[in-house]
Amino acid sequence: MSTTDAAMPTERGAVTVLPRREIARGATLTGVFSLSPVLVAVLWLTLPTGHQSGVLAVTCGVVVMGLLMYWRYRLSYAAVTRTEFVKRGWLPGFVRLRRDEIDSLVLVRTYRDHSTETVTQLLALDGEGRRLFRMRGTYWSEASVEAVVDALGIPTAVLPHPLTRREFFAAYPDSPYWYESRPWIGVTVAGTLFALATGTLGVLFQAFGSGACPRPPDAGGAGSGISAGAARRRCP
Repeated sequence: MSTTDAAMPTERGAVTVLPRREIARGATLTGVFSLSPVLVAVLWLTLPTGHQSGVLAVTCGVVVMGLLMYWRYRLSYAAVTRTEFVKRGWLPGFVRLRRDEIDSLVLVRTYRDHSTETVTQLLALDGEGRRLFRMRGTYWSEASVEAVVDALGIPTAVLPHPLTRREFFAAYPDSPYWYESRPWIGVTVAGTLFALATGTLGVLFQAFGSGACPRPPDAGGAGSGISAGAARRRCP
């Protein structure tokens, strides 16, 4: 067995490649450095009420979701056996097809969005020019893509010049995944996540932070036993 980027079980195929590990590491570090200040701030605001357990429970839920996504990514791979090509991505979806179903391959470099940097795209087509699978250089290293091309041993067209993503999708209309042909989905998901994060913080503040400092009693009230100034001094 030949592997790229990491060792894999031999039953998975003659050639097995793994997605870029630095993506998972970068996403993990981004999450940690982004959420840590928020967690510290919310914990500090809830110190007077003693409701830190609720904040920690929400934090644990977020961490579990992140670990599940990381676990899914670590299970991703692409393999070429004597008879099949298999690809498992971190998003829902699984590709398993016979090698004789693949008619041709296309190798092209495409520009990243708003950048002059390019990445490799591998597109597998059937006899009618429809996409069977695609490997994007964003997730797969060039060595991994080349290993798959060599293992398949199928006629490969190499485009000499890089294309923009729009040009690539125009030249190969079947190449985009369902979410790539609908840009509004990314905007909607980002807006929804932002709204959920903002709403969660608002709920935490209302539930755990609103009672941090009780209203001081009326200084002139009978039987209060405590002045308003003294009550204010007890509030941090």
